[in-house]
Amino acid sequence: MPTDLLDTPRLTHSRLNLAIHLSAPVFMGGATVEGEIHVGVDGGPFETRRKSTPALSLSRISTTLVGIEQCKGRKDMFRALSSDLIDAAHPPPASMAPDSRPDATWDVQPSNSTLPFRLDLPVVMGPPPYKSKKVGISYWLSALAEFRVSGKKHFVRQSREVTVLTVHDPEKALVNLSSPLLATDEIVLSKRPNAQTVKLTAGLHRQTWISGYLIFVDMHIDNKSSKAVKKVELQLERTTLFHSYPAPSTNAGSADVLRLPDHRQTEVVVRKDLADGFQGVPSLSQDLRTCQLELPTGLVSIETGRFFGVRYFLNIQITCSLNKHLKVQLPITIIHPNSIDIPPNALAQVAASIEHKHRNHSSASGTGSPYRYRAGQAFKAARRHSYLQLRKDTMGSTEMEELTRTLEGSPRRIGLKIGDSPKKTKVARRQSANILGASSRSSHQHRLPRSSFDTTTNAKYSIPRSSYETLRPPEQCASPQRRLSRGPRSSLETKVLKGLRGSFESSGPRLQRSTSGLAFDDSDKENRAPR
Repeated sequence: MPTDLLDTPRLTHSRLNLAIHLSAPVFMGGATVEGEIHVGVDGGPFETRRKSTPALSLSRISTTLVGIEQCKGRKDMFRALSSDLIDAAHPPPASMAPDSRPDATWDVQPSNSTLPFRLDLPVVMGPPPYKSKKVGISYWLSALAEFRVSGKKHFVRQSREVTVLTVHDPEKALVNLSSPLLATDEIVLSKRPNAQTVKLTAGLHRQTWISGYLIFVDMHIDNKSSKAVKKVELQLERTTLFHSYPAPSTNAGSADVLRLPDHRQTEVVVRKDLADGFQGVPSLSQDLRTCQLELPTGLVSIETGRFFGVRYFLNIQITCSLNKHLKVQLPITIIHPNSIDIPPNALAQVAASIEHKHRNHSSASGTGSPYRYRAGQAFKAARRHSYLQLRKDTMGSTEMEELTRTLEGSPRRIGLKIGDSPKKTKVARRQSANILGASSRSSHQHRLPRSSFDTTTNAKYSIPRSSYETLRPPEQCASPQRRLSRGPRSSLETKVLKGLRGSFESSGPRLQRSTSGLAFDDSDKENRAPR
């Protein structure tokens, strides 16, 4: 890694200058960083070099993209990608150096040249850019020129900060959790003569949220005291963990979870009092509502690196009396908006890179998943194209012909063809609907588990089995053998049931410690729950 770039990001020389021009303001992992390097030698082609001025021999020009983590004056480089623009295999343009020398150097003449460059980015780049008073994550693009004047080696370097983001999988980041993330706490206000308590429960249906958007949290307050709960406050808390020692590691990976922080810094980013439409929770009552909090822009969660890590928590606090407070805390992950909403100029490249990486990993592992998911499918095509492709894969020509024949042989269509009266057609439709409804109910009764009416223990809402049997239609009261006797499933029904079974057997979203498990990578071992 070019560690000298940390100390000297810029080097100048009077006879050669460099300038960096980029093609876009934001670059995504899996795409490319493209631009141009403008090289000026001795003031340009309209300047005349004096005879006493020594020749300038150019040997190399390269570009480098680095990711830097800094904390309290210390810097560490976690990512470096480079590409040579001029070397022994890539000579400079003729306007800069007409002839080459045997030692792979070129005597350049006064000129202004433009060198296009392109750096391929990996799918997972690392943490997003972040800045605060003490810590920061930044990406820098550097152009370096190496040349000699009178046998002495010189360097010219220009650096420019760029924005590079890792693309997150929407099916991991924005899908609801299989079960809500809950936090519950209870406070005892008085023990005499009867116990008076207030219980607070808060829950999130998903853990990942987008910076600058709204976050929604469900809140339940159970007030079993003689005092009313009048104040509810939502807080977004940011915690920065500082480390002095590097994380230990094994051959399998890093053991960062075993490292304790030296100290941490906690601050409340935003507060909100629940005032609009909230009249408080009276004594001996309950309240269940969904609250929202707007996240400020520029907030991102940072996975713990060499020196620090940034995490966010959502605090819900209620005030029961002057000095009685109850608070619960829920961990959340905040991502950059463009990690989900990819710029159009990088969309095709990102989709191709994700699909290529997923294809290589699948062929190497050789194990398939019942959930038919193709990485990058959320970004590869428009919604209409995805719908047509799904319809084409689900219903083939044979199934479509079978469905067409079934519809052609429907009693409704036959009645209309033979010229029945509207009254008879209406009666036939009603009878057909009753038959179809009864058959569908009987099939559901056979496939699904028994309703909770038979097993409930609450006498107020329980229904006796005899009463439940009388509520069912006569078709369902038949013998089990009659209900179980059904014809073989069609190929269309078999395909649909197989797809539903595969989707239910697929693994759902898991809880995240950071943004490391949200990218299009197949190794999210740290986020797997123990079994």
